[in-house]
Amino acid sequence: MEYPNTKFSRKVRLAMLIVFIIAFFVISPIIIMYTAGFRYDWQNGLLKETGAISVDVEPKTATVYLNGIRLQDKMPIRLNNIAPAKYNLRISAPEYFDWQKEIEVKNKQTNYTKEISLIKKGKPEILINGQVDNINISFDGRFIIYSTQKNNTTEIWLWDNTANQGTILSRLNNKKPLKIIWAEKNNYALITDESAPYSRLLIINPENPSKQTDLVKNNSVIKKFQWGNSVEPQLYYSTRDNIFLYSPVTAKAQVVTKNTYIDWYMEDGQLWTMKTDSTTKQYNITRDTLGFNSAFNHLDSTDINLATGKIVSSNLQILAARQNTILLKNAKDSEMILLTNSNRYKISADKFLISKYNNWWLLWSQWELWTYSEGEEPYLLNRSGEYLQEVTPMDKYNTLAITWANKTTVLFPYYLATHDLLNEKITDIAADTDNKIIYFVNKTKNKEGIWKLSY
Repeated sequence: MEYPNTKFSRKVRLAMLIVFIIAFFVISPIIIMYTAGFRYDWQNGLLKETGAISVDVEPKTATVYLNGIRLQDKMPIRLNNIAPAKYNLRISAPEYFDWQKEIEVKNKQTNYTKEISLIKKGKPEILINGQVDNINISFDGRFIIYSTQKNNTTEIWLWDNTANQGTILSRLNNKKPLKIIWAEKNNYALITDESAPYSRLLIINPENPSKQTDLVKNNSVIKKFQWGNSVEPQLYYSTRDNIFLYSPVTAKAQVVTKNTYIDWYMEDGQLWTMKTDSTTKQYNITRDTLGFNSAFNHLDSTDINLATGKIVSSNLQILAARQNTILLKNAKDSEMILLTNSNRYKISADKFLISKYNNWWLLWSQWELWTYSEGEEPYLLNRSGEYLQEVTPMDKYNTLAITWANKTTVLFPYYLATHDLLNEKITDIAADTDNKIIYFVNKTKNKEGIWKLSY
């Protein structure tokens, strides 16, 4: 049965077929290109491929905003088919500082925001009242050693965070600046003068603070010392004639080798040395001198300080060595030399440290902060007209606390994102990165003492 006027003529059916075929060939590519990640930019009249955004930070309950629009709360977050452009990314969590950064999404690329731990908005608490000169914290964060001045006496104190009490270690009848150096992997400390000649080399075991050993009293002039990086406490030191290994546990020293070197450094049981070649007059650096004994690199008279024109090797010291990199410095200049097997880099810096979580170097002067990773060239991370006082690693993601003249900021170096942490002048700072606590010295009136801040 047919209804009146419902039968299409042949011309109408043919026209409809043509329309459907055209629609198929027009719509199908659009669908295919859309699913493949292409979008049409109506503003510029261009067809663009899309990118993606991936966010995975701590705490996992943080909220993510993209151009002010709130995204899902659960981490990790993955957004596909994002049009190439710049976006404002903000990550927030209750009682934490916001993390904010302008990110750029590019064609067929994923923009990653990861390996970030947000910083808590803590309130500093006074830990120890009174005038304090410097502080240093043990590798596990349990102990703090600090010094204070009373009349013409320097008092050295040990603070136990577990017992929440302090013990006096020593009273010195002078105001000569001191250095407090903890071992890398155990709770032994060394108290010594800031520079040679050393009038003391005092070894402290905080578990038994009354038992102290001063190596200077039992030796001729000690030229250099260095904690070993083993779990068992080991201290290397050298006199004019020998390099020694001292065990604080057994209170015994043994000769490692004759000291015939300009300088030396011990890394994981391998002795790095620097020595003059009598023929070429070069300063040869050898790795594992007592083992496989491989020539690493050298310096010669062309390696001069660019500012003074003086040969740097005359007062050259080995500051550190890790894997395939060694750091040297002229004691009379604020310039360091990074050496690899095949390259050398001169960096304007007078302080350095190496992250305990990875082989990541930080070198800085009052105005510049450089970073270095093995296999890459040194990178200028920050240059500022402000006075850069100290750089302190805060976590395993290489987040840094940057202490300036009148404030301390947090820097996320991989993203160059930053925010203020402390808006006050501090004179010394140390971080317990495992428990996320910063200890700092404040000498401001009514705030004198050691303060702690959980982050």
